[in-house]
Amino acid sequence: MPVEFDVKMDAKSLSGFVLYHNYARPGGIIGVIISVAALVALILRYGAWTGMQKCLLVVLFLLFTVIQPLLLLKKTQTQLKTDAFSNPMHYEFKEEGFSISQKLSREEFAYSDIRKAVIHKNVMYLYMTSVSAFIIPRNQCEDIFDTISGKVKPVKKS
Repeated sequence: MPVEFDVKMDAKSLSGFVLYHNYARPGGIIGVIISVAALVALILRYGAWTGMQKCLLVVLFLLFTVIQPLLLLKKTQTQLKTDAFSNPMHYEFKEEGFSISQKLSREEFAYSDIRKAVIHKNVMYLYMTSVSAFIIPRNQCEDIFDTISGKVKPVKKS
């Protein structure tokens, strides 16, 4: 029995995906480690650093913990204004696969086309490539979210 629903992308869902996607990868993790190491070095050896070195350590700390997230969130605000996100996407999940349509375009996929599925409590990310995913927030398909997540094989579930 097919299940159908529409998703109108909102800032919270898109921002959550962008932050997850950037910080769950090795580059994001390394960036956070560098930032934390800069803060620890600043605190442990505060008296040994010159003023310029302290400033550089503060900037390094802020780079991946404050500056990059703010830039990513600003980017999502810009993305939400594009045609791809201003119109709702219609999803239809069937036994043999799923389809996504928006305006006049429609794409069909087999479940085996999903490269990676990440299912969190309130959102599901269906990666079709290594850098792009379909975002399905629970609040836009509350009653069928668990049905859909049962059809895809999650790589990561939390």
